[in-house]
Amino acid sequence: MSSMLKELDEISKVLTGRDIPSWTKRAWEDMRRAKVQVATEDPYTILGLDPSCIPSDVVSRYRELAKKYHPDGTHPDSNKFQKIQRAYEAICLARGIR
Repeated sequence: MSSMLKELDEISKVLTGRDIPSWTKRAWEDMRRAKVQVATEDPYTILGLDPSCIPSDVVSRYRELAKKYHPDGTHPDSNKFQKIQRAYEAICLARGIR
């Protein structure tokens, strides 16, 4: 269990008198692992974009690459397609696109 999760558990005990529910702990750990996976590579590099690009460039580049690497696309590569999806989601979350 991460140190932050331990601290949250202690705070929960003080405030409510109970531990954090196990499903919350699992969700927290899943989110933490997902962020580590996304953070290993720069999402802009994966999509081949400049960080100062406009939102429409992000969307159009994602669509172009997704169409190309989709398992039903012209150059099927499911690993590359998943990488592209994670990079796009990370940029959308960071910039508030959608």
